[in-house]
Amino acid sequence: MRRANAPLLVVLTLLLALLPPRLFAMDIRPCSDPVVFGGAAVNALVLPWRAQSGPPVLQAASRQLSALAHLQLLMGMLKFGSIGVVDLVAEPQQVCDVDQVLARVSRYGVASGRLKPGQGVVVVWGRLFEQDGELFLQSYLRFGRQGQDGLEPEVLAVPLQAGDARLELKVALPAQALSFAPRRIRLDDLARIDTAFRAALRVRPAPDLAVPGVEIGSSTRESFPYWVAEARGDWLRLAPMRPGLPAGWVRARTGDDTPDWSLSRWLPELDFAEGVAGWLRLRAGGVPAAQRQPMADAVLAALARYERAVPGDQAPAAWGVAAGLRGHMAWGGEQREAASQQFTQAAERLPGTAAARQTAAVMSAARQPLNAGSAKALADELLAVLALDPTNPQVRGNLLALYGLYAQRPNWSPFTAEQLAARRQLLGS
Repeated sequence: MRRANAPLLVVLTLLLALLPPRLFAMDIRPCSDPVVFGGAAVNALVLPWRAQSGPPVLQAASRQLSALAHLQLLMGMLKFGSIGVVDLVAEPQQVCDVDQVLARVSRYGVASGRLKPGQGVVVVWGRLFEQDGELFLQSYLRFGRQGQDGLEPEVLAVPLQAGDARLELKVALPAQALSFAPRRIRLDDLARIDTAFRAALRVRPAPDLAVPGVEIGSSTRESFPYWVAEARGDWLRLAPMRPGLPAGWVRARTGDDTPDWSLSRWLPELDFAEGVAGWLRLRAGGVPAAQRQPMADAVLAALARYERAVPGDQAPAAWGVAAGLRGHMAWGGEQREAASQQFTQAAERLPGTAAARQTAAVMSAARQPLNAGSAKALADELLAVLALDPTNPQVRGNLLALYGLYAQRPNWSPFTAEQLAARRQLLGS
């Protein structure tokens, strides 16, 4: 199916070299009927950057912006392997609703197009508007992994020792949804990026920039009927899905470089989305040991590019989530001290966020065995966190675990037996 003036269809999947070659591809999908690739460890869904009421040039810029964002994410994510990038378009007189899209791909859609347990999804979308003769855009991001019945929060189980007793407390990321600050962009900038993208999308008979190539990105409003057949360092060998199209090698973006075609020069939020996608790929598992560190380095590089472009005081939530992602990676690498430092930084960026403060407190307490003093300090901080979010099940569960420790060690408890029983009953109700 092809829609006139539709944004670029960006659907490519790169499987790890150790896996059997397979193709994942589909046509343009309306937001009312989204699907994901069942064999991809991580799917990225790109919804339109919706243009508010304005002149026709604004509507055209909206289509162009979404198309370029699709290309940017595609070229950035290919190196992570086992990924799918899906273009979703709004039907006439309709608006793409991110909650409905996520509900369909995680719970209510057709089984063949829904996420499977463990698969990750990152969703990027935005709005475009004009103010005082200038063009502004605002972007949004959500991400998660599929559980048994829908997306579930990312949780770490943190063991704490208290003599011969052992607790296991649960903590989460500071957030899994972000609203980025509006930023200004010029129409002529979009035009230049469009031209640079098409120039970069040249396939060459060999993985060498000195070898002449053939342009394949003729228009950001046409489909991109290629899949990745082989990866060799920064280079990807593209195979066409339709006869008569040229095949060959194209160089993908890696590391810290920001090529001329990169929309992230004006929209660094796409670098952040790239880092999130790589982080989800690591969390989804199945990455060969030799590829884990290079993939982790690519995640860190993408987050660092965003932070170089946007100061922390202008984006505390994004910096806080980035610190949380780094903390998760450090924890998974058995770097407990580094993980604690990252989660503390996240809490400093987001002092009013219950998840960030709780994770920092639990990670700090886990650095050494608990005693009466540190157990009380942790319980006091968790009570303060509970005041921020009284219904948070993780905080309530962690407090219940601590109060269970008090029941085992009455000499540690600041409460009488009756007070402790009442608190445990209240938390468990």
